[in-house]
Amino acid sequence: MDHFRHRRLINQMPAREKPSIAIIGAGVGGIAMGVRLKSLGINTFTIFDSEGGLGGTWRVNTYPGASVDVESALYSFSFHDHNWSGTHAEQGEVLTYLEDVAQAHDLTEHFRFSTRVTSVRWLEEGQGYVLTTGGGEEHFFNIIVSAVGFLSDPAIPSLAGIEQFRGEMFHTARWDHRVDVTGKRVAIVGTGSTSVQVVPALAPSVEQLYVFQREPGWILPRGDRRYTAAELKKYENRTYRRLRRWRAFLRMEWGYIGRPVYDAGSRRNLKARARALEYIEASFGDRDDLKKAVTPAYPFSGKRRILSDDFYPALLRKNVELVPHPVTRVTENGVIDATGVERAVDILVLATGFKASQYLSRLKVFGRDGRDLHEVWREGAFALLGMSLHGFPNFYMLYGPNTNGAGGPITWNSEQQAGWIARDVRRMMRRGYTTIETKPSYVTKYNDWLQARLRRTVWAESNNYMKAPSGRIVTQFHGGMMLQWLLLRILRVPSSVGSSAGNLSNSISEQR
Repeated sequence: MDHFRHRRLINQMPAREKPSIAIIGAGVGGIAMGVRLKSLGINTFTIFDSEGGLGGTWRVNTYPGASVDVESALYSFSFHDHNWSGTHAEQGEVLTYLEDVAQAHDLTEHFRFSTRVTSVRWLEEGQGYVLTTGGGEEHFFNIIVSAVGFLSDPAIPSLAGIEQFRGEMFHTARWDHRVDVTGKRVAIVGTGSTSVQVVPALAPSVEQLYVFQREPGWILPRGDRRYTAAELKKYENRTYRRLRRWRAFLRMEWGYIGRPVYDAGSRRNLKARARALEYIEASFGDRDDLKKAVTPAYPFSGKRRILSDDFYPALLRKNVELVPHPVTRVTENGVIDATGVERAVDILVLATGFKASQYLSRLKVFGRDGRDLHEVWREGAFALLGMSLHGFPNFYMLYGPNTNGAGGPITWNSEQQAGWIARDVRRMMRRGYTTIETKPSYVTKYNDWLQARLRRTVWAESNNYMKAPSGRIVTQFHGGMMLQWLLLRILRVPSSVGSSAGNLSNSISEQR
């Protein structure tokens, strides 16, 4: 790399010296990683984020109705609980919580906002990575932790004529709050987890709302409500809050004992499907047209399961029309569906999700011998426990491939994985290692085992965001929190190898 000829490398990394660490992403994962490192007395890390503040998806996704789809109590870290205002926290409350966590654990000085990391490249003679930003800056770090998640890069559909549209248009992940929807004709493309939150929030304000559906999702009631004053008072007690959190975890983990709901043909799957059909029947009464339109043809849980109390009622409003066809073309003043019908609209909202299966789609990663991570992943992303893989020493991912749905919420998962990485960092310091690299045999055996389990799920049978073009399921884990917890402890040490002899250290300085 000739652009390093003006620099020299400092030799040797003494035992217990603190390595430099770059954390990419200031969302749930990045915050969990920072707190974990701080707890070990390691302060030599920087948390980069392309946005102007922390929060990740909870800063970016400000669309009307944005909220969690699991019980609020599960969205707390074990090291920082919170008295949530209701069963399912809204976006603003989650963001405030994350800001409180960062403040309470002294992470403020470690953030570097409005800085997009575009690439990281392994430097063999330095035994670390050169990190490059969108502004062309270069920094050297011993360790890289990607905490960008898998729902960070919006999927923009390639609709014919979309550039001709004269009205306002935006993706839900980039909601334009300058646009007033009151009294307007609005089209929403998509009926996934985001859309079912947006539709009820917009319906009372707009003149007409068209909801374009390519394929329906299986929906169950969420049971959302605000806590009463008496409940909030009770939950001011930390013991009650912790008990509530543990009860929520136990309820969730119970669903993974035996065959989980996403296993094809399982008793849980069939029972959940029956409940969803009952919910459709109870919601629409004699509206057979809507019953037919919202009933999926694929197995229950074949796509991401959706929880909502108010989406079905919103479809019954006079100013809301569910169009059970995809959009095929956009005109100057409207949208045309697959049947050729054009509907005039003022605002076009794309609730089309994210590039979920394209992990690290906005980040280039180069390992040993210039190995391109995306080329390694050409048949679909994979890693050991979603965190590391051979050929990319000192490189980790939080909530990486095959970690979604690991029995618990992202806060729990990120906290557990951050613990794994922090223990590797401590191991490097204690033994004087400059690198830790995952053994290839463990990556192969682990993923063969996991893919065999995933092949018996309804995810394998359905069209969903969980699969790479090759058909490999790349986003999901098969099992609950206990299994994930055990694997994180059983595989930690034997799955990797450390190196220190003859290696160079953690810093690059200017040669004068």
